[in-house]
Amino acid sequence: MPDVKERIMSNRKYIKSLLLGMSVMMTILIAIQIYLTVYVLKHNEMLPRILSCTALILDIIILAVFFVSSRINADVDSMAYTDVTGINNKLAYQNHIIRLNNADDTFLVGVIMFDLNNLKRVNDTLGHEMGDRYIESFSAILAGVQNERISAYRIGGDEFCVILEKTNAVEIHQILDSLERKINVYNEKNNIKISHAKGYEISTREHYY
Repeated sequence: MPDVKERIMSNRKYIKSLLLGMSVMMTILIAIQIYLTVYVLKHNEMLPRILSCTALILDIIILAVFFVSSRINADVDSMAYTDVTGINNKLAYQNHIIRLNNADDTFLVGVIMFDLNNLKRVNDTLGHEMGDRYIESFSAILAGVQNERISAYRIGGDEFCVILEKTNAVEIHQILDSLERKINVYNEKNNIKISHAKGYEISTREHYY
C-alpha cells in the first residue's frame, strides 16, 4: 500500500520537523535570556524596557510552542487510530465501542461486519503487494460511506466493520445496496474481484443475517 505508507512516513517526517523546530526555538530563547541577562548587568537604566521586550518574546515563544505541541498531538492521535489502508483501525473501533457502551442511545446503533474473501489466495498466487491492493481497494469503498454518523474500521487482516449511529434497518439496507453497487463497478474494471461475506445487527437485538 505505497500511497498510504508514504503518507504515514510524511506525517512522521512532519512531526520530526516540528520537534526540531521546537528545539531550535528553545535554544534561541535560552540564548536571548543569556544575552539579556548580560546586557542588563551592564545597562541597568535599560532594565524596564528590556524586561518588557523579554516578556513579549516569551509570550510569542510560548504561543508558538503551544501551537506546535497541539499539531504534534493531533498528528500522533491521527496516526494511532488510522489503519495503513487509510480507514480507522482496531484501536479506534474499540474506543468507539466503549463510547457507545457509555452512551444513552446505544440502542440506536447498527453494526455491519465484513469478511473479505480470498485474501490468502491472492497473496499466495499474485503476491502480497496485490493482496495489499485488494485490502486497500475494499477499504476505499467502505470509506466512501463514512459521515458524521457512520464510521468504517479495519479490525483484522481481512475483517472490517461499519458502525452506524442513530440508524435503522432501512438505512442499513441502503448502505449495503450502495456498497454492492460500488463493488460491482470495481469488479467490472479490475481483474481481481472483490468477494466478501457480511452480516449486521441493530442494538434492538433484531438479527437480519
